[in-house]
Amino acid sequence: MFGKSIPVFCYHAVCEEDGHSPETFGAHLDVIAEMGFQTISANHLYDICMGRRKLDKKYVVLTFDDCHISNWLTVVPMLEERGMKGVFFAISDFIGEGNIRSKSDVPEVLPMREAFIKALSEKDTSQFMNEAELKSLVHDKGMEVYAHTRNHQGCFKDFRSRGNYSSDSHWSTWGIYRRFNSKLPVYENGSAFAYNGFWPIFKKGRVLFKRRTDEERREFCRKDFTECLQKIKKINGAKRQFFCWPWGHFDSISMQEASLCGFSGTFTLERSANMIGTDPMHINRIGVGSSKDAAWIRKRLLMYGNEASATACFKFFSKKNDIGRVLYITDTGKLSGGSRQLINSAKAMRATGIEVTAVLPPESGLIPELEKAGVEVVVLDDFKNILTAANFLANLVAEKKIDVVHTYHNRAVKISCIAKGISLLSGKNFKLFFNRGVIYKPNPLAPLFSLIGNGYICNSEKCRDVLLKHGVPAKRAHVVYNSFAAGGRKPRRAVATTVTYVGNSGYAKGPDVFIKAVANLLSQDPCEGVSFIAVGLEDLSAYKDIVSPSTLERIECPGYVSHDEAVRILATSHIYVMSSRQESMPNTLIEAFDAGLATVCTDAGGTSELIRDGLNGFLCPVEDVSAISASIKKLIDDGDLRKNMGRLNRKIVRNLMSSSSKSRALLGVYSSLTKDAPKRGPLGIDGVLDD
Repeated sequence: MFGKSIPVFCYHAVCEEDGHSPETFGAHLDVIAEMGFQTISANHLYDICMGRRKLDKKYVVLTFDDCHISNWLTVVPMLEERGMKGVFFAISDFIGEGNIRSKSDVPEVLPMREAFIKALSEKDTSQFMNEAELKSLVHDKGMEVYAHTRNHQGCFKDFRSRGNYSSDSHWSTWGIYRRFNSKLPVYENGSAFAYNGFWPIFKKGRVLFKRRTDEERREFCRKDFTECLQKIKKINGAKRQFFCWPWGHFDSISMQEASLCGFSGTFTLERSANMIGTDPMHINRIGVGSSKDAAWIRKRLLMYGNEASATACFKFFSKKNDIGRVLYITDTGKLSGGSRQLINSAKAMRATGIEVTAVLPPESGLIPELEKAGVEVVVLDDFKNILTAANFLANLVAEKKIDVVHTYHNRAVKISCIAKGISLLSGKNFKLFFNRGVIYKPNPLAPLFSLIGNGYICNSEKCRDVLLKHGVPAKRAHVVYNSFAAGGRKPRRAVATTVTYVGNSGYAKGPDVFIKAVANLLSQDPCEGVSFIAVGLEDLSAYKDIVSPSTLERIECPGYVSHDEAVRILATSHIYVMSSRQESMPNTLIEAFDAGLATVCTDAGGTSELIRDGLNGFLCPVEDVSAISASIKKLIDDGDLRKNMGRLNRKIVRNLMSSSSKSRALLGVYSSLTKDAPKRGPLGIDGVLDD
């Protein structure tokens, strides 16, 4: 047999300027009285939940969060007039000193948002009830006052962009940043008590973000709850203390700390029945929006005044987009361009405070560098047995509590899709993304993969366009450009002007185009004192039929070199040439940018997304040997142009393609919801070039 339940309503400001108007609020109170509900205290509710008092009447609890001055000037008189009780939750740092005020003492009542901004940015708490008013509320008015944290601290809970810091930003932004700055980015906000959050760190004029650890948040909650409780206890003098969760956000860590600090009960914004046996640490409340009228209150009293309907009409809070651990998986052990970006992504995540796990084949060349960066490496022996590998991955995701799986290379895609299905069948889930760094035709199942997972992460717009042409939904294709983590001190440039190609002997990379361009250039100018280097070519004799022996003698050919050596060669060069027939976004282009090189590139793939012809490099038609050689000649002859282009390119990398930029871009994708617009890469390049 179902019995009664106790509705608990949550209000904020009640004034003409914000929230509910006094007339609307009065109508709410009149409906409550008309329906025969009696307002009770939090203590009375606690005793019922604990079975110490009977649930023998129709009871309701009215709570008021934040203690806006309108609560004192408007709410309290209206409650007193009707013989009703109220429970008020005060933000302890906003409790100022002063005398009890009347309406004539408060010439301007600000909306709640502006009141918060003034309190956080100017320490002006005049728009909140002061200590004298709160004490009078308890000792003269017979109401209750309890804790609502020290300053209602917010945080950036994920990296869904909310634009730059502006007067329209969420008020909690004023509590995250130290001072207003319109150039600072703003992200999705949440409670700093429930979310670890990403916190700004200012270094050398730039803002970086780092995620708090669970232990850091635990200590933060403990300190805040303790100090808030001590201040509120001096006001209410009560033995039993209650707490109200900011935004209704909480989790096991914050709930544990609230209990350990001595709170007997906490008020959430979950919705369900409140009755005998309800856990007082999870008291359910109904948020009352400013547009809700008396008819709405009547319906909620009927719904939540009955155990059966209140239980049926539940709404529970669950943390969303709380990304704490990312897993990268690849079946290749080679240090390819894609593998290099896996390493860069893992390092970027680690620098942001995200825990990272990598699943790799045994004896992978990636292992030493990933372990050095603090990445947990897990070896998977058999990638070829798809089902076995998928089960292994699903179990690992569950064991490590992985939030995001990011795959590199094809076999890992299939394994991860099956693992996601296995996880869903066991009641668990994770976000799944597929890296894409090529522009050839994708697997015919790519659209299906994108729907099973959460989408593709492409390294250029061109790469994304290819996916869209083959059926991948636009909202499932994001662009995150490759990054480059600058190393130590750069070696000095060679005295002789050096023109460098970095690639391999594959047709797509166009090594023959580079060699022909050098031949064309030398046929017009001997280029005395100029060095030509072709990194990654094993034997130039393969090109003896297309150019003269004298041309081949001018091109230095170090063959295959390590990544570090290739970066060193670029750092000592002056001009970088990319003669590819097909590309997406080569790492070497970004590495050349970081080295401060002027660039000559074919307009293949995504290169035009980073190069503005004539500004920071030259773009030439694919296979146009004459255009390439002419552009190289311009840069050889004009040292100032080379230096200016190189300066701009280094600025692009340092500002838009650094590890910190990539971490924010990746976390923006990882945080994205299906309804969100796709991430579209570093669109600020033109702004950098205009500076």
